[in-house]
Amino acid sequence: MLFVVVGIVGFAGTEYFPVAENERIPEAIDSVATRRDLRRSFFDKREILVVYGAKDLALQQQYKNILHELSLKEVSKSWRSVKVSYQNVAEVSKESLSNNIVFLVGAVDENPLIKKYMGDTPFQVSHSEIKIGTKQVPNNNSILGVCFYPSPTDPKIPFSFLTGTDAQEVFSLFAEKVAERGQSFYRQNLEYEVYVNKERLVMGDFNTNWGIEGSTFFNFATGTRVLLDTDDFKFINHQKAIEPADVATWQAKVMASKATIVDFVHGNSVPKITYNFYTCTEEKGLMTGNTDHSTFDTVTNSVHTIVNKIYTNNNIGRDNALVLHNLIGKSDKNIITLGLPIYFTETWQMKGYQYWAARLVESENTFTIAELLNNSFMEMESSLIRDCMAGAFTDFLITTWGKDTYLKRYKNASIYEGEIKALEVKWQNYLRGLPKAHPKKKTEKKKLPYLKGFNFAHEGYSIYNGYGSQKATESLLKQKNMGSNAMAIVPYTGINDINTPTPLHFSNNAGSENDDAVVHAVAMASNMGMYTLLKPQIYVGGSWPGGIDMPTDAQWDKFHDYYYRWIRHYAFLAEIHEMDALCIGVEFTKATLSQPDAWREMIKKTRALYSGQLTYAANWGAEFEKIEFWDDLDFIGLNSYYPLSKKDNPTNEELSLQFDTVKTKIKKVYNRFKKPIVFTEIGFRSVDAPWKNPHAEADDTINEEAQRRSYEIIFEGIQDEPWCQGILWWKFPSYIEYRGEHNSAFTPNNKLAEESVRDWFTK
Repeated sequence: MLFVVVGIVGFAGTEYFPVAENERIPEAIDSVATRRDLRRSFFDKREILVVYGAKDLALQQQYKNILHELSLKEVSKSWRSVKVSYQNVAEVSKESLSNNIVFLVGAVDENPLIKKYMGDTPFQVSHSEIKIGTKQVPNNNSILGVCFYPSPTDPKIPFSFLTGTDAQEVFSLFAEKVAERGQSFYRQNLEYEVYVNKERLVMGDFNTNWGIEGSTFFNFATGTRVLLDTDDFKFINHQKAIEPADVATWQAKVMASKATIVDFVHGNSVPKITYNFYTCTEEKGLMTGNTDHSTFDTVTNSVHTIVNKIYTNNNIGRDNALVLHNLIGKSDKNIITLGLPIYFTETWQMKGYQYWAARLVESENTFTIAELLNNSFMEMESSLIRDCMAGAFTDFLITTWGKDTYLKRYKNASIYEGEIKALEVKWQNYLRGLPKAHPKKKTEKKKLPYLKGFNFAHEGYSIYNGYGSQKATESLLKQKNMGSNAMAIVPYTGINDINTPTPLHFSNNAGSENDDAVVHAVAMASNMGMYTLLKPQIYVGGSWPGGIDMPTDAQWDKFHDYYYRWIRHYAFLAEIHEMDALCIGVEFTKATLSQPDAWREMIKKTRALYSGQLTYAANWGAEFEKIEFWDDLDFIGLNSYYPLSKKDNPTNEELSLQFDTVKTKIKKVYNRFKKPIVFTEIGFRSVDAPWKNPHAEADDTINEEAQRRSYEIIFEGIQDEPWCQGILWWKFPSYIEYRGEHNSAFTPNNKLAEESVRDWFTK
């Protein structure tokens, strides 16, 4: 069974090398610079000098036009934003090259600096091939992009380059990057990338010696095949995502959907659409830079969709959106642009938008018409809830206005205040009818087992080592083989001001803990038989969630409104994808103790939306011991970092006695509420005396034995305790190479404590 699970995310036909290559690296940069060195110098400067080279005068002017416009932009607060300056390669001075972070662009024969600088890298570009270390990739008008390599003029600062053998192709890709990303044009998903026809097909990262890292070398060029090419559609199959025998079925589906839309809008012909099919989140993310289930590109008139067991019978309507873009374009109201494609999508999120809208109605999570038509307001909302309501609102408008009036008002959908009031009454009547028309399917709440597992941490902030990756599946498999039967997955948002309520953003970058990466990891864990807890958290700059404290009741109300709008997104995600449990908050010490009624209300509304088990992860001490709403939850979550000793070298007996004191506090809560208690977090770093202050930052020591002792004390202390329903250690990384074998981090991975976990989890 476990072998099959790994196979789900394997790349058929993809080159995958498990170890780094032992190739010769120029001594000039060997061990001189680290990634941290290069990042630090970049953030210190936040400036890039673009040096372009082109023999054709018209092409030179095109570079100048783009770069001049880019150079006029001011640096924003975004860490991706940089000040851009530029020079022709024929005019650039040695001083400029030595003092700047340089980005070189142009054909390899037209920018002599590229050929010169590239000699100190593992790359060679000729008309027949591109060499990447010891590997060769055929050059089919290909473009090589390298990001942040030690500069030959100063190995402590980075340089980057974009090159190939066709000058026009190089410029075209560069222009596209600037158009898409503006001042962050220099950024790439991986440290080197090879494009063919603007498709990213080969990519990877460097090892610590700036050679080619074998475990992150991906070559998708050999696994791409055209399965269908007609006047209307082209099907491109990546790594055998669909079977050739299924092409006719797919073709019939997309033809029928397109015909329905064309008939509805009385449209004309639609340009040929290219469908790209991918096997998994990682593959689509690496090739397109986007890990969403399905996306469309209006420039290439193409759809990019993941096809696997996770998304069986689930079409979210991105292909319909592309057809409609070609036929009628955008509405001035985003909700209408989003809603019409979903209106034509019967299997939106598997059960359909009307079914899910009925669930939002039941749980009082709908929007008014005024809110729906407010583009700025809706941009801050959950994309899942927004899209669901967009489909329902479109159905309502078409039913209320009639198709012809709807289409006439599509482009300019502004509705006057008086009309909104009249429509709102009808809208609310429409919503009230949805639960009866689309009743909730009965589901049996999964019984809470005795949990043995980890908080599964998204330690990798690249696509290939985050939640949606094959490495993450390998990490889960290792946890399973250690005896784990559960995992908590932890997507983050962030705030910087603990005294001012602000809207909370949703993770959506390709390398982040975005929804599709979370869904992928949860699916892999579920297939391994693990119990899954979705545990969203807030990262608080310069503080922690327990520090959040609003000055007035009005600001507390606003904070809870923003927070609920964020957490309900994850409740909806967990309900759609049938996750076993949801943690509605983590360590809001002041918020929970001073505002218990607000939390009771959030729990009530969340329970109406989400069918699984609910918990809250309280901070050790006063919050855990004094929370009033434990009776509203299915089980009690404790983030336990109680100190076990003040001594440098206590005996095991002394540590156990102190944990007995901690258990007395835990039992008191249990005796009051009679709810099972799970350690939603508990952990110790592998440092000297981790028992003194378990949650503290690590010092410079490394002590695996001290960590192992701490683990043993906890395991021995909780065995046979009737109040304890399990433990989720903090934490296990999304890729098992994280921080190497010798580190002071919380993880027990590759340390002495790993064997302790295995021994206790497999008893």
